[in-house]
Amino acid sequence: MDARTRGQLRVIRTVVAVLREAEIAAWLFGGWGLDARIGRITRTHGDVEFWVERVHAERSKALLVGAGATALTTQPPEEACEFTLDDHSFSTAYFDRRDSGSFSRPQGRFSDWLFPPGSFGDEPVPLDGTPVLAMSAAGMLAMKEQFPHLRHGRPWRRKDLADMELLRGLVSGPQGSVAGDRTNPVTAATTATLRPLLDAHPYSAWSARSDHVAVSQLITRSPSSRVSDSARCSMLSATTLSNSSSLVPKCMHPVTDFPAGREVGYER
Repeated sequence: MDARTRGQLRVIRTVVAVLREAEIAAWLFGGWGLDARIGRITRTHGDVEFWVERVHAERSKALLVGAGATALTTQPPEEACEFTLDDHSFSTAYFDRRDSGSFSRPQGRFSDWLFPPGSFGDEPVPLDGTPVLAMSAAGMLAMKEQFPHLRHGRPWRRKDLADMELLRGLVSGPQGSVAGDRTNPVTAATTATLRPLLDAHPYSAWSARSDHVAVSQLITRSPSSRVSDSARCSMLSATTLSNSSSLVPKCMHPVTDFPAGREVGYER
């Protein structure tokens, strides 16, 4: 385990402890969330990302600053807050609960981003011996599958395509169970399924610049052709929680480079 990974684990433990003491839930997502769902650390990560319910946004920020973190002004405050703690970056992004049982980000650039029911559960999973909350595998898969089709989305990177394959393996699980969404970690059968995907992952060694690649999109959707929120949530629940075809088609075009972005809510 390298120094960056050890430092990020300390940040995760600090954030979890500080917010848990205040009865504020924080769910890991992105690379660290995927590792929590897999049950072990699979690679180095660029930063640490948490989801926090919007009603706790200001209070969680104040608590983390009180614990020694420095809040940055790099993100729209209605969307997220980035921090540094002991020279390590982390962020809290905000979501809202919907009456339908699904979740969304109604404020900011990504108001059309929807997460299926069950994305934010209350059962912790172990991460290097620390119990943490992590966004469900189905929720993280829905995030990545939707991203190129959002109003302010970006094309997938090669890393995203590899992550989606891992997440599909977690969602499917043995006999169609949602293995990645249970107290877990992951059953031996699921681990065997994931092993070749983990071995083939293009970013087992993180490269902050070389990972920013894009896949040309097959579909361009105009605002007038967008599926309604309620219909899309139904589609997400049906497709990401079952072992059926992906919500979006697999890309068939070459991978090309594009500049790095800094949207919190979509791991760098």
